[in-house]
Amino acid sequence: MRTLGLLTAEVKGLLSVLLQRYSLIDTAVAVVGLVMLALSLFVGVVSVKVITFVLFIIALSFLYTSLRAKQLGKTSKSSLQQEETVSEEQPMPKRIVFDDLQPTPVVQYEEIVAADTVTDSPREGSLASPGPRKREPMDFDIRDFFDLDNDVFKSESEPRAEFDFLLSKVLSVAKEVLFAHTAALFWANRDKHQMVLESVVTDSESFMSGRRFAIEGDVVSKIALTGKPEILTQVNPISEKEMLRYYDQVDFVKSFIGAPVFFSQNVVAVLAADSRVEDAYGAETLSLMGQFTKLISALLKTYTDKYDLLVDSEILRASKRIEEVFRKDISLKSIVEVLTTEASRLVNWDFVAVVLYDEQERGWLVRQVMNRTEEHYLKGTETIDFAKSIVGSAIKGNVSRYVEDLGTVSEARFFEGENIPSRGSFLVLPIYSIKKCYGALTVESRQPKNYSPRDAEVLQSLLSSVGAAIEILYLQEVVKDDVIVDELTGLHTKKYLLQKTEEEIQRADDFGTDLSLVLFSIDSRDELADRYGGEGFNYVLYTVGRMVQRSIRPYDVLGRFDTSRFGALLVNTAANDAYLWAEKIRKAIASTVVTFQDKSFSVTVSVGVCGAVEGTSKDDLVANALHVLNKGAESGGNLVRVF
Repeated sequence: MRTLGLLTAEVKGLLSVLLQRYSLIDTAVAVVGLVMLALSLFVGVVSVKVITFVLFIIALSFLYTSLRAKQLGKTSKSSLQQEETVSEEQPMPKRIVFDDLQPTPVVQYEEIVAADTVTDSPREGSLASPGPRKREPMDFDIRDFFDLDNDVFKSESEPRAEFDFLLSKVLSVAKEVLFAHTAALFWANRDKHQMVLESVVTDSESFMSGRRFAIEGDVVSKIALTGKPEILTQVNPISEKEMLRYYDQVDFVKSFIGAPVFFSQNVVAVLAADSRVEDAYGAETLSLMGQFTKLISALLKTYTDKYDLLVDSEILRASKRIEEVFRKDISLKSIVEVLTTEASRLVNWDFVAVVLYDEQERGWLVRQVMNRTEEHYLKGTETIDFAKSIVGSAIKGNVSRYVEDLGTVSEARFFEGENIPSRGSFLVLPIYSIKKCYGALTVESRQPKNYSPRDAEVLQSLLSSVGAAIEILYLQEVVKDDVIVDELTGLHTKKYLLQKTEEEIQRADDFGTDLSLVLFSIDSRDELADRYGGEGFNYVLYTVGRMVQRSIRPYDVLGRFDTSRFGALLVNTAANDAYLWAEKIRKAIASTVVTFQDKSFSVTVSVGVCGAVEGTSKDDLVANALHVLNKGAESGGNLVRVF
């Protein structure tokens, strides 16, 4: 208790000294400023540090302006007979009244005193008081103190938008505190040997119209190269354009101060300010400048951390979307489509392409192309020159390839004579599993040096899932080659059906018997899949397959032909008899109600029938049946056609 009493006495003594020398407002602002400075130094949360430091700077600026005005306002009288100096200080408001805030709120405050007037009685030997006077009400909008319409406060904003917003506020405060003509932040891009404007607050009409200038002998470039601050107390107008290259023409700047901004102990930017007053900046200003650069470094750390978290979450969402697509339909087409779609969401691009091996063509083919420009590019059916192309070398070595500037290499991207623009940057990433490379993903930008190692890492995280999916798909094909029963429908596989077709054709030729092939196709496959999902469509396949199976004879063969088709091989059956049988099946399917997850609906099928004649091959029989089946489906479906 004694210690608390002593501390209270010390605080009261300090406040009494301040009140004796300064006004109540100045004292209050000084106390608030000290509290904000203490919070900015000792609080660990970055956002609180930023807010408290900005409030400290505002308080410091207010005190500086107030004390400077009072010093200039003091008048000394030459006569020693003058005993008192009348102060014209405004009295403090006794009450502040706020109106209800509306969408565009206006707040009024006024001094409340007896009779709404202030009367100063003149004292003997003093200057006369101005007499009764009334303070005029002052209006202000909430937008003077809060960015009401800024998107940062309206919804969950992107890290970049938050960084730009906070940086603009820091530059605005820096400009006011430093009494600057211009305050700007420039990134130091050493790869391109350029200084890039990020944000600026200026009163000048001559500020640079572009955003970049080369790193040369100017003062901003010097700071970026040396990592040391610079102060110019007097700028010669003759050399101003060479020293300050961020002006398009001479702007009669007299003083300059600049400091490096560090991130991970590297100079990444330069904070610059200038004034039209000579010798405006000194060592004390440099100390204040250092506080601003520390604040910007903290903002950069917060931005990069949040950006990394955002990228990681987007990767997780992309992986989840890929998994959902594969759960519904794992096919080579769906794999390629989902890969290009998700890759286009994660990096900047002008062209995206997927290259995979084609078993029938026995070569590496472009399977998918996305082009967001009006320039000519690949069509999506070209064969890759495996031995003499960037893509071919990436697939062959199972390694990534990155070309920062296509204008500097003579090697073809896909094949010789590709006749596509050779400029910008080109990134190739292999699609591989543990044991095998299945192809490559390529992303291309018309801007050189557009991709970073982080971009390659993000895309590679997608390709690991895609490579595993392709491997599963190929393994399924291998399994299908070794089994004769389809797992979903319980019917024979396509391989077994075609094998039996070839055997029965030979038997029919030998014994002069009839043979017919009947192909069934479920109508409106995409509509059913969209409405009832992959599981619903699989249930339809199972139901239709079982209905057909119950109608065939033990020595006939029924198998799943592809995703939505069945094939029935009818032994010792002519085409006309096969037509009558197929028509009966079609009507039975159309009149059956399918129930799936409390949803009832009906489905229809199209049927193609082809009878074998002497000398007919297996391929001819299948092709003819497919021909009439497709014609029937194009005519609206739910019918039987005979070749």
